[in-house]
Amino acid sequence: MYHGVPRSGSPVTADVFERHVLFLKKHFEIVGPTALDERRGGSERIRVLLTFDDGFRNNAEVVAPILKRHNVPAVFFVCTRHATPGKYLWFSYLNMLRKSFRGNGFVYEGEHMDMSPERITHTIKSLETHLMEVAPHPTGMYDIIDQHLPRLEDFASTDDLNDSCAGMTEEQIQELAADPLFTIGAHTVDHPSLMRCDDLEVERQIKCNKDWIEGLTGADCQTIAYPNAEYRKEIIEICRRLGFTRGYAVNRSLNYDSKFEVQRTGIYTSSLNELGFKMRWGKLAHI
Repeated sequence: MYHGVPRSGSPVTADVFERHVLFLKKHFEIVGPTALDERRGGSERIRVLLTFDDGFRNNAEVVAPILKRHNVPAVFFVCTRHATPGKYLWFSYLNMLRKSFRGNGFVYEGEHMDMSPERITHTIKSLETHLMEVAPHPTGMYDIIDQHLPRLEDFASTDDLNDSCAGMTEEQIQELAADPLFTIGAHTVDHPSLMRCDDLEVERQIKCNKDWIEGLTGADCQTIAYPNAEYRKEIIEICRRLGFTRGYAVNRSLNYDSKFEVQRTGIYTSSLNELGFKMRWGKLAHI
């Protein structure tokens, strides 16, 4: 499980990711999602399925060309919100706010938000906690981000926003979907904490995202990854009712339905040794 792969400014950049792909091709077998239904023989190489959560623009501009160059399949789970210019997922907004804000702070609800080097980490964490608690979730959180907090465009460069914060455009999603190497999956409209949403909002988040993807690609969207790896039994049943056949998590926390609790191993560092260890001994070693 990868997320964003920017050109710079991250442990897993474009150069690092290409080294990962070459390493995986050499030592493992990289497969498409249909391999989840096949049993691996004891003498066969461990199989690895690459998945990318959130639908960042760098997945289309950085990741996809590398995968195409090496003929490697992958699944991209995309959110709807950040396909619109100037709209960002909540955690992307906060990460860019921390990275790029200029000045000692700003005023929110009459309170000075201290963004000095000594306090910025504390301020961003406190702001995140506050945003996640605003009801209704996630509408209230995004109303605050859009209307009451600093605009990223006022201090972050267009290149930085496009490289590490913006989502794929609709045209980019269509281009990926047209390539037989790639599968487009659902990841909700707004990347909320589904555990904070009632069942009606869960269904809206998933159904609207699914309908949007299907409208763009002209194909059924039958696979989903749960944002923040959070899910409960009712969420699985909503996904099943909406026509999904597979759900991707991280840890299998319920053991309710293995097809809707596919375990994944997150890759967050550049280390090839760590990558190899995780692939050989991690959650995916049974594939």
